[in-house]
Amino acid sequence: MKRLVFLFVLLPLLVTACVTLQPVVTSTPMPSLPPTQVPTTPAPTQTPALAPTSPTATPTLLTVAGTLTIKVNVRSGPGTTYASLGLLDAGGKVQVTVQDGTGKWYRILYPAASDGTGWVAAQYVQVAAGARVPLDATPTPAGPTGRVMQQLNVRSGPGVSFDSLGMLGPNATISLTGKDATAAWFQIDYPAGKGGHAWVTAQYIQTDASGQLPVLDDYGTPVASGTAGPVTSLQPPTPTVGPAFVDGDSAANPSVNVTFSATGTRQFTYSGQVSAPEGDPEDWVAFTPFAANAASARLIFSLTCSGNDTLTVEMEQGGSLLSGWGNLACGDSDKSISLPAGPSYELHLVPAPGAGLRLVNYVLTVQNEP
Repeated sequence: MKRLVFLFVLLPLLVTACVTLQPVVTSTPMPSLPPTQVPTTPAPTQTPALAPTSPTATPTLLTVAGTLTIKVNVRSGPGTTYASLGLLDAGGKVQVTVQDGTGKWYRILYPAASDGTGWVAAQYVQVAAGARVPLDATPTPAGPTGRVMQQLNVRSGPGVSFDSLGMLGPNATISLTGKDATAAWFQIDYPAGKGGHAWVTAQYIQTDASGQLPVLDDYGTPVASGTAGPVTSLQPPTPTVGPAFVDGDSAANPSVNVTFSATGTRQFTYSGQVSAPEGDPEDWVAFTPFAANAASARLIFSLTCSGNDTLTVEMEQGGSLLSGWGNLACGDSDKSISLPAGPSYELHLVPAPGAGLRLVNYVLTVQNEP
């Protein structure tokens, strides 16, 4: 009985002890920690949408397709006095960009040149019927201008004792910036000269602006009115005509090589320039005549020359000098000469013998009669 009572007393104590030994989970809050600074990638900036635009137009060089009717020189400028850059064969295709103011020369694309262009005689370029070749839009120089009447040396100062810087071809338009005390020399804009200027003799410059030009000394400094500046050009003007440009033609590689035919070319005109003892001493012009109903062809020659000198004209065939064909001289007009049809002939044009620089500009026309 005592044992049973003891168990009843002990049992609640054991239950209490068991409950007390159970782990107690408290709800004590954890201390607040500052939030960890985690680097974040910023949201991309919203770029406003741009209105669609048309692509920028790249200027396109418009060209006119052409075909060469004869073998021609490609020159650095619109004239036979400009340097030859090379030769193009008959039948060759060219791309014409502009024509000069006279309409006698076409500028073409010519990759072999430093600026990618060259000039050929317009009469030897056949373009499509109705095709229009635009005029050269090169701007006219501002201020007083002049036109070069014939090929001239460009010099570093107003006199023949100054260095030659280059040459100007006939019909070139130049910008005049001054004159020497006697108006015998003009200062011009010339990028290759010191300060962008150079000098040419006034004798071969056509202009009505001489009276407007300031008087300059040898160094290009304006001379005050009534002041005797250090000028050296008090002597009469001396022409500074230069020798002809060397074009490198020969009997085997003539400047012009024309084949006449009943349905094709019947006439050609060639203008050239030769000089001796300096410059280009000879020109070669080749042609092959035809005859419709005869063994001999009838050819009409005209040869005009300018300058104080004249030409000697010889005819060759296959490298051999011909005799008995006749003769051709400066001043001949519509001169009839008969030659056997079929083979090719070469005209050899050289300055006539003489003293000093002999410079001859000429225009040759050859027509093959039916």
